[in-house]
Amino acid sequence: MKHSVRLLASVASAVVLTAAPLAPAHATKPRAAKATSAPVSSRASSWTLEDPSFPFRWDGCEAIPYRVNLAGTPRRNLTVLRAALRQIADATGFTFRYAGSTSVVPFRKGRSTIEQVPDDALYVAWTTSSVVPRLAGNVIGLGGPGTSYSRIGTQWRVESAGVVIDKSAHLSTAIGKNGATLQSLLLHELGHAMGLGHSESKANVMYEGLGNWSRPHLGPGDRAGLHDLSSRTSC
Repeated sequence: MKHSVRLLASVASAVVLTAAPLAPAHATKPRAAKATSAPVSSRASSWTLEDPSFPFRWDGCEAIPYRVNLAGTPRRNLTVLRAALRQIADATGFTFRYAGSTSVVPFRKGRSTIEQVPDDALYVAWTTSSVVPRLAGNVIGLGGPGTSYSRIGTQWRVESAGVVIDKSAHLSTAIGKNGATLQSLLLHELGHAMGLGHSESKANVMYEGLGNWSRPHLGPGDRAGLHDLSSRTSC
């Protein structure tokens, strides 16, 4: 397979309904909601791309390796991550293969932030804003692709991605619990890593931000988007 590399500048922009082109999108820290349940919306099944001008997807013909940097956090976090990945796998038909621990922290300071993702796996790390400045303020997580892609026919396939979680947030690690939990945050950031942008509906995990409306499972728009991204892959 011939590999092409596309290097892109990081965009330090505010959160919008459709994420800035191929910069790591983010979720905001939990905040109070006016209602405890997601409203019924005709937009619940809608979804957006991480970058509409350059849609990317993973190669579903091979298992996607993932490496984890727990950075001194409880091993329970790995259990929650695996629960989130199972949902992504169910929605896409992709498989994920644990490739071991790592010291890599995606999107860390230095060069352009999105260039700091090795090109061989999905990297998930727990860290702080002193290492990843974009976790400062009300940002609690980042997710998005790396910069190495392979061109097959008319399609671009991503070969790496990163997710970083602010380990100072101390979110609940309960699995299947409603509200602003680590599981709902991981589903959101993994959605960005798979190619999804933000949703306008609180019925979806890709809704921008966390709150007591958040749910520990993919919504109708999340599933529709992930299915569309995966169904375009051919071996």
